[in-house]
Amino acid sequence: MKTKIKKTVGIVLAVFTLSACAKKQESAVKDMLKDPSQQEEVLTLMVEDHDLGKKYIAKMMDNDHAMGMMVDELVKEAAKDTILANKLSDMITRYPDLMLLTTHHFMPVIASDSLLTDSFCDHTLEHEDLAKAMHNKMEYKKSLERNH
Repeated sequence: MKTKIKKTVGIVLAVFTLSACAKKQESAVKDMLKDPSQQEEVLTLMVEDHDLGKKYIAKMMDNDHAMGMMVDELVKEAAKDTILANKLSDMITRYPDLMLLTTHHFMPVIASDSLLTDSFCDHTLEHEDLAKAMHNKMEYKKSLERNH
């Protein structure tokens, strides 16, 4: 009986000790991150360590707010940096479903602005196969309208 009581007391003390250590460590990390130089050191480590960076990105992708912030910053930077804009465009073209979805969302914006519409038409006409396909679609649509 004494052995059971000793074991129980030992387990309870171990749980309390571990719990206190965990709380102390958590608050120590939070205190450490209040220092801007420590924040910079942690962020640099996360950026430079591939596996840690991937974990951080995965964590951000699981959080709608963080993901929105990441996308906003990426798009803002791409608007100012043609190299980044080209990288982003190249990535989108690797995923045809995403490319179609993006194009679908851009169409109303393009249609509402005459300069964008004009530029879009010019770019489309630069690609003969695309221009022919669009012409054929428009002719087909006209033929359907005439038959009704």
